[in-house]
Amino acid sequence: MNDEVPLDDLFHGCALRAFVEQAERTQSWPDPEETRRLAYRYYEEALATSRRRDCDTQIAP
Repeated sequence: MNDEVPLDDLFHGCALRAFVEQAERTQSWPDPEETRRLAYRYYEEALATSRRRDCDTQIAP
């Protein structure tokens, strides 16, 4: 069993953000499929940003 807090993981943080935003927008329980899609979009954006930052750090003289 992993002792780490699950929400420290990038994907779970994105999923929580998507869930809260959807709940706030609809003022009720969010649709699971819409939340899943939004969570993956946030996750992919966060990964792309992280990779760009890593590349910039490695390329800079």
